[in-house]
Amino acid sequence: MAKVTHTFETEIKELLDIMIHSLYSHKEIFLRELISNASDAIDKLKFECLTRPELVRDGIPFEIRLIPDTDKKTLTIRDNGIGMTFDEVKKYIGTIAHSGTRKFGQLSQEVKNQPDLIGQFGVGFYSAFMVADRVTLHTQKAGSHDGVLWESSGDGNYSIDQIPHPYGHGTSITLHLKPQAQDEESEKNQEVGGQMSDHQDFLDEWTLKGLVKKYSDFIAHPIIMRVTKQEPKKDDKGEAIKGEYESVLSDETLNSQKALWLKAPSEIKEEEYKEFYHHLCHEWSDPIKTIHYRAEGTMEFTALLYLPSKQPYNYMYKEYTHGLDLYVKRVFIMHECKELVPSYLRFVKGLVDSSDLSLNISREMIQQDRQVGQIRNSLTAKILSLLQEMLTRSRSEYEKFWMEFGETLKEGIPMDHANKEKLLGISLFHTTNGPEVTTLKEYKGRMKEGQKAIYYITGDSLDYIKKSPFLEKAQQKGYEVLLLNDVVDEWVATSITEFDKTPFQNITSDQVDLESEDEKKAQEESIKEAQTKFEPLLKTIKTVLESEIKDVRLSSRLTDSPACLVTSSSDPSKRMEKILSGLGQNIPKSKRILELNPSHPIFDKMLESDEEHKKEWSEIIYNQALLAEGSPLPDPMKFSKQISNLMMKV
Repeated sequence: MAKVTHTFETEIKELLDIMIHSLYSHKEIFLRELISNASDAIDKLKFECLTRPELVRDGIPFEIRLIPDTDKKTLTIRDNGIGMTFDEVKKYIGTIAHSGTRKFGQLSQEVKNQPDLIGQFGVGFYSAFMVADRVTLHTQKAGSHDGVLWESSGDGNYSIDQIPHPYGHGTSITLHLKPQAQDEESEKNQEVGGQMSDHQDFLDEWTLKGLVKKYSDFIAHPIIMRVTKQEPKKDDKGEAIKGEYESVLSDETLNSQKALWLKAPSEIKEEEYKEFYHHLCHEWSDPIKTIHYRAEGTMEFTALLYLPSKQPYNYMYKEYTHGLDLYVKRVFIMHECKELVPSYLRFVKGLVDSSDLSLNISREMIQQDRQVGQIRNSLTAKILSLLQEMLTRSRSEYEKFWMEFGETLKEGIPMDHANKEKLLGISLFHTTNGPEVTTLKEYKGRMKEGQKAIYYITGDSLDYIKKSPFLEKAQQKGYEVLLLNDVVDEWVATSITEFDKTPFQNITSDQVDLESEDEKKAQEESIKEAQTKFEPLLKTIKTVLESEIKDVRLSSRLTDSPACLVTSSSDPSKRMEKILSGLGQNIPKSKRILELNPSHPIFDKMLESDEEHKKEWSEIIYNQALLAEGSPLPDPMKFSKQISNLMMKV
């Protein structure tokens, strides 16, 4: 076919503009990204060869080659991996929609400040434009004879043609390097974070060797470059001439190729662990913790796991994927194997290399494999043990981790019965005791004499629930209340019946018990007297609000507020209804109980008013109760008019 020119999508144009004009520091990461992509391509082909050995010729070694050309000012990164078809090039190189980056426009400023997002977006290929003013990609799919030639100058357009790749299957990426920048801005940004920027010569042997050693030493495939070596000059007889040397070109492998996870932890420097994390996760920020261990016995495997210090940019989006990379006997089998860790540990990054699993294991087999379940249980126990150790020995570090991933971790409480107590033990909560978060064990240590339960309240924000009328009685008695404002808390809290033999109670429930036996008897007498006094008013309120409430009754739970809406113990909470409705479930609206504070003077006023005013005030009190809990009003305009009418009568 003839060469065809296309225009990039808007997101790609914006990305290229950032690459070309905005990122002055960390330009060297382009080599890390392109080598990482080449390594992934070889891994994919090796996996395909397990069932289709005819894809490669016997005896051909897998390798990545760096080819600097000082005359042409080009640097080529070539691999003999799986390659791409014409359609795949258009899909993955011409668009970034498939990388979960539809919201890229909103994040462009972050990319300028955080180059690590390049890798997170899955568009490491485009980092080439940080150092090149033209990029040529020539690729050919393994098993095919049709090559694809793609080229762009980063000006908003690219050309694509079908031309066989002269080296067979694999990909060659040629960077036509920009001239060395010497302007004032590049001088200012010459060194950022210990890394050179514009003044690095990416055609220089020593520069390339240093970058490979720094970023890609652990890549399992040889990274080869033809280098100049000084060797003794030889005479006509082939013997070395003393004191005379000549320059000879020879291939040199630049990386050690030893899988980091197979080394003994004592042999690995902290910087090596961090760099492998950056390679594996395309993260610039360092992990908060590393777990490296070998399991032996009935199930043998090696795990290298990381706890990130920050949420990935798309962590809360549906397109976020998770899981650990799976190797079997050092052979890459699967990326993001979700079966290796429970979903509530989806923030954990890393890999597992098993000696016992089959090389031909498939996704379907993994879901049923008993050994995979054993690995999962072992990893879960190890991770939870580390988190407990962090909580005990490094509280401030653990609290930083909790702020990022605590909500996810809590999902395990209702999901993982076997580890429920461990998860409860390492969970942190906001409370009415102050701004610091607390464990349940610490909460129990502060419980007042006579307190019968661990009390909690849920809501959409801390500010709202801190002012909830449901807290009034508990605060009067000095009882601490857990403040649960995460989306998962409604689901989590209903799964907790007790902690360390102390029951959990929702303070908004109609069954909450805050009084001693003597106090209850006194309250019952007081309520009985008030019931007789306010009986006519209660009937009026119930009649007026019969379409909204299940019942109306007097209560001793309030001290300052006139009323609150209480959920019956047999019904889901209002917040749970809201969450389920947001998930698309058709949940019938349940009515709640309106509890009144008989000591509030407003009800004496209502007793003295005429029937019309009682009806209007009944609606106002109901709406006030809704506002106090943060719920929307059924008719805001009507409520506004009612308040205005009251104000005019004052």
